[in-house]
Amino acid sequence: MAMPSSSFVLFTQFLLYLKVTHCMEVDFCRPVRLSQKKPGVYLHRRAEQMNEDEIVFRLRAFREDFYLHLSPDSSFIAAGSVSAPDTFAGSEFRECFYSGYVNADPDSFAALSLCKGLQGGFFYNGVEYFISQTETEDAGAASVRGNSFDRTHIIRRRRRPAHSAGNFTSRCEVPPDTNFTVSLERYKYMRELETDGLTETVLNSLGRSKRFAAVPRFVEVLVVADESMAKFHGDGLKHYVLTLMSVAARLYKHPSILNSINIVVVGFMVINDDDKGPKVSSNAALTLRNFCSWQKKLNKHSDKHPEYWDTAILFTKQDLCGATTCDTLGMADVGTMCDPKRSCSVIEDDGLPSAFTTAHELGHVFNMPHDNVKACEEVFGKLKDNHMMSPTLIQIDRSRPWSVCSAAIVTEFLDRGHGDCLLDQPQKQLTLPDNLPGSSYSLHRQCELAFGPGSKPCPYMQPCSKLWCTGKARGQLVCQTRHFPWADGTSCGNGKVCYQGACSVKNSTEHIKVDGRWGKWGSFGDCSRSCGGGVQLARRQCNNPVPENGGKYCYGLRVKYRSCNLSPCPDTDKSFREEQCEAFNGLNLNTNRLGSSVVWVPKYSGISPKDKCKLICRANGTGYFYVLAPKVVDGTPCSPDTTSVCVQGKCIKAGCDGKLDSNRKFDKCGVCGGDNQGCKKVSGLFTKPVHGYNFVVMLPVGASNIDIRQRGYRGMVSDENYLAVKNRHGKYLLNGNYVVSAVERDLLVKGSLLRYSGTSTSVEILQATRPLVEPLTVEVLSVGKMTPPRVRYSFYIAKESKEEKTLPVSHWVTGGWDSCTVTCGSGLQKRLVQCQSVDGRPAVDCDGADRPVSVRACGDPCPVWDVGTWSHCSKSCGRGFKRRLVRCITENGLNLPREHCSGKRKPQELDLCNLRQC
Repeated sequence: MAMPSSSFVLFTQFLLYLKVTHCMEVDFCRPVRLSQKKPGVYLHRRAEQMNEDEIVFRLRAFREDFYLHLSPDSSFIAAGSVSAPDTFAGSEFRECFYSGYVNADPDSFAALSLCKGLQGGFFYNGVEYFISQTETEDAGAASVRGNSFDRTHIIRRRRRPAHSAGNFTSRCEVPPDTNFTVSLERYKYMRELETDGLTETVLNSLGRSKRFAAVPRFVEVLVVADESMAKFHGDGLKHYVLTLMSVAARLYKHPSILNSINIVVVGFMVINDDDKGPKVSSNAALTLRNFCSWQKKLNKHSDKHPEYWDTAILFTKQDLCGATTCDTLGMADVGTMCDPKRSCSVIEDDGLPSAFTTAHELGHVFNMPHDNVKACEEVFGKLKDNHMMSPTLIQIDRSRPWSVCSAAIVTEFLDRGHGDCLLDQPQKQLTLPDNLPGSSYSLHRQCELAFGPGSKPCPYMQPCSKLWCTGKARGQLVCQTRHFPWADGTSCGNGKVCYQGACSVKNSTEHIKVDGRWGKWGSFGDCSRSCGGGVQLARRQCNNPVPENGGKYCYGLRVKYRSCNLSPCPDTDKSFREEQCEAFNGLNLNTNRLGSSVVWVPKYSGISPKDKCKLICRANGTGYFYVLAPKVVDGTPCSPDTTSVCVQGKCIKAGCDGKLDSNRKFDKCGVCGGDNQGCKKVSGLFTKPVHGYNFVVMLPVGASNIDIRQRGYRGMVSDENYLAVKNRHGKYLLNGNYVVSAVERDLLVKGSLLRYSGTSTSVEILQATRPLVEPLTVEVLSVGKMTPPRVRYSFYIAKESKEEKTLPVSHWVTGGWDSCTVTCGSGLQKRLVQCQSVDGRPAVDCDGADRPVSVRACGDPCPVWDVGTWSHCSKSCGRGFKRRLVRCITENGLNLPREHCSGKRKPQELDLCNLRQC
């Protein structure tokens, strides 16, 4: 067939289309042809005379030398093609084209026409180059020199997005306020692994990250197409969009994702009226927000409803733009699956490759970031750019579309309970096309879907590899590609179809589904703790066989665990969680709120159950707290008042004997496996309104299930009575020195936890569950109007055995010191000293030699008047006045207001003076 003259550009110009407009660097050069027979000798011959096995050109541009090793290559020219009269024709036309490599680099490539100078492009060291003759130099001058190679050529350089100084030109964006957080700490030992395949080593390593069970997940999807999609696709819209969803669903069936994820379409909507749908514009972030809000209003309120969807996807032909460029082909929030307000994504339709964009955006909703984020690279190193979550979808490894990082993160996301809405199987769903997309959409139609009406397949394509289609750029006919292969199922010859980028016999693509089955359990790994109760894990993989061709992933337990090293740790007066927080001492998180000497302590109060296995620490002495590690070490108690322990970030039931899944419990007095028969309850009430600190009760070692409540007078929030606690050395741990805490607090005493409600409540509460390992004294501070306190306390202790009854068990207990009898000078302070039994009752068998003092001297020296020298008389003769400075000072010479010396007569400041008569 005849071609227009501009069609010659099809074979000489390369437009690597990524839906982006790159700024290109420009340089100029004159190509130098090097003889293979005599290196370094310049040859000037016409293109028709250059039918050699290899030709070498040297280009000098961008301060770099490029040696192009080229061989004849006309394989891309369709047989029987005819050129226009004013271009090269027949065999002469075929002899124009060469391909090869650059600087002996096997990863480089070059493809050029040599018939009008050098025209074409090459790729080297991650950078694309385009070369052509300049149009400014006189062609005649070049012909005098004998060859058009001698003309000045313009060479343009464009760096591929993945290598552009860390600034990616991405097919996908997430909203600018997205905050991706994930823990991959436990994968760090895998950083040396090269993830070329799902080897047994990789699977064994990943197994440690999983949480106990693999269960099937069903992602119920609402698919929405806007008016632009309806206009472009017409009656074939529904089949087309469901074809995209079918391809995306197959990708999620691939075993490289290490989970059973089933994409099911439960609803399909076409919006033909802008007034009834979300506002769609080029602003991708705003379109996403509008769509999310719109679909939320339509969705049912309960996940149990048969028409409820877990996520929604909008398809549009609108050109979407991100914050800085219009490179965006899709947008979604990260980690929003099962969030009814934000579980949604927007896809710009650019043909059948949109199926990959759809799978990519769903990956974001599943909390997967791009493979080049720091969290992935710190653990796995630099990942290849041929996986689904690559920032730029250029080429997908169909044998393993999901990177090891994506698989790890989606597993972590689901195991933390963020995908629980996916556990219900849909009651009804739309049937997705079962046949391969290429059987429904011809190569010609694939070009039209990707590049618009009129686009056709370029005639020189290698079958099934990249889809090159015709288009126009600056008025010229060009070939363009989105770097995706022909759709699976596309005919590529007699009895052959494309499958995963290769031309295969048709019957060989009809693969049989193979369901996965579990392999054998591995051996238990190392214990997570050397003492105090650690955890060991054993794993198995879904590799006997690995699922294939959309077969089911394995269901059931993938990790089992057991307790280890149950012997108690040496007494350090600190809990295991305290030690983990202390490991971060001095880390101020680059905030001005904290100094370099910050000390971290565990935070327990106000922590939700799902966060109990995170290492949440508080800067001691402040209210600031942070998640310093996404998970505590396996075997760490979930909290001090429970026997459950953390395993892989999840709180798992354990007994008081430290064994996982044990049913043994503490009884009321803290005896493991006890029956409460050996327990004694101690309770009492304190109501004496005495100013200052008043003794209430002594909590002995072993006291458990402690409950102390101070009820405000007549229900007052603050009746100026406050609970206080001090240790056996007399140091206040709570509300000492007349300073009280209005907010809730955790008191850590040698691994025991007392929870305090704070004073901003009508009932002030102090509680502890586990036995104390150190005696504590409870007091009540009464100030102000002296309303009567009402402190009720109760706790449990073990009953005394007959042997214990013969031993003295009473203690001296002291109250707080009263106010000094004088404000200054020599005075006295008194306090209550009482002998009490272990249950807080008065006793008489305390050792008198150990009786604490009940009276002590007090009072600071009183201030005194200090007088200066008299001034001169105000007159030189007759009667005048004189002055002196009089101050009230401390013994250290500090000035005080005069009223502080009011107890003593003030010296005279002003006096008369009589001099000689005038």
